[in-house]
Amino acid sequence: MFALVFHILFVLPIMARSILDSINFKQSDLLRNMKKLNLNESYFGNLENYQVNAETVSEKQYPWIARVVHSKKALIPHVCTAVCVDEAIFITAARCIYTLKVNYTRVIYMSKKLNVVAFVLPSEPTKQLFDDIGFLVTDTRSFKGMWAIIELFDTVNRTDDAFRWFSDLDFSYGSMNFKVVGYAMKKGIHKIKAPEIQYNLTELSVVVGIDLCPSILTYYGKIKGFNVPCYHSCTVQQFQKSVDKCFNYHGVEGGALYDTLNKKLMGVATWGAYFQKWELPVGFAVANSINFFKDLKCARRIRDDNGIRVTKGYYQNLCDDNA
Repeated sequence: MFALVFHILFVLPIMARSILDSINFKQSDLLRNMKKLNLNESYFGNLENYQVNAETVSEKQYPWIARVVHSKKALIPHVCTAVCVDEAIFITAARCIYTLKVNYTRVIYMSKKLNVVAFVLPSEPTKQLFDDIGFLVTDTRSFKGMWAIIELFDTVNRTDDAFRWFSDLDFSYGSMNFKVVGYAMKKGIHKIKAPEIQYNLTELSVVVGIDLCPSILTYYGKIKGFNVPCYHSCTVQQFQKSVDKCFNYHGVEGGALYDTLNKKLMGVATWGAYFQKWELPVGFAVANSINFFKDLKCARRIRDDNGIRVTKGYYQNLCDDNA
């Protein structure tokens, strides 16, 4: 299986059904995790891109953070947060870029507007893209200077698709402190759907765990599912007691889940549930799956292409298994 590449001149016709299935959140034979997890009653909804009581921070504090806009010239409309993981390569929630056009997409990074030459989308998507990361490959000529890059989480390999490796993480590999960082607006304002709405870079301290979503989102066991990695501003026990900090929140597509002890990227926010009276956990994709590294390899091949192997714009051949 090869990575799915979107770019200016070329769209792969035979993958059209898979693309539409993913956008419309239907199941397909390509879906990962379904055989190992009971996700039949799990719905992974869109994030509303807002924050509650998060702290505004400077981009200089997180120079590897970026934001995605969908315009050839303007700095709006803002679409989602992205993270620089290699020179000219950014990652975000895959669902953020599924419906964008490459030639209209720009990455705002270190106050520079970078042109995007290709998207790399997951070749084996999960249900409603809850565990999927998308890549934006930018034109290396768009940026002059030293690239600020964040290292990826490498404490443990992903050994199964049912997240048993994640369940054991806190016990086997020591404690971790996390913050989520991304461009968000205040709650309430997020209901105003206008392109000129201002998004500010904010951060919030969070806890991560495999118990957060299945405990909180299942109506106390009335339904089954959501046994996937999530973060929240408090623990399950604190949520049940309505502790004040449980009303803090940060949920934006592509938001960076940052390990503050090891200074590495744990993953990016991909989905969440919304309820007006309560703040709920946010799901994220950990950047350590086999599919992630296959797609990263594809993104690097596109970035390094000198036009000899393929005609500019026709990048799919670079990412086939036999390339």
